[in-house]
Amino acid sequence: MKENLSKKIFLFGLVIFVISYLLPIDIFKSYTSLRPTGLTSMFVCPIIGLIGLILGIKEKDKLFMALNIFLILLLPIAMFAGHVIGI
Repeated sequence: MKENLSKKIFLFGLVIFVISYLLPIDIFKSYTSLRPTGLTSMFVCPIIGLIGLILGIKEKDKLFMALNIFLILLLPIAMFAGHVIGI
């Protein structure tokens, strides 16, 4: 049975981002002025996405290669969506 690590890595990154979205905004106020979603979309998700992309290339799984690229580019996508929606 083929073990699909790129899928697990992508789902882990997605769960981390969703959890950061549900955290209170001022939870890291004493450490930084960034919100939890900013921290995860700027630092955590690109690293997880890069690891998943490398594993996706190794496994030759095009779907999860694309999804992990989406995880790497989460910050620019979120900034564009925020600009378009006007949040």
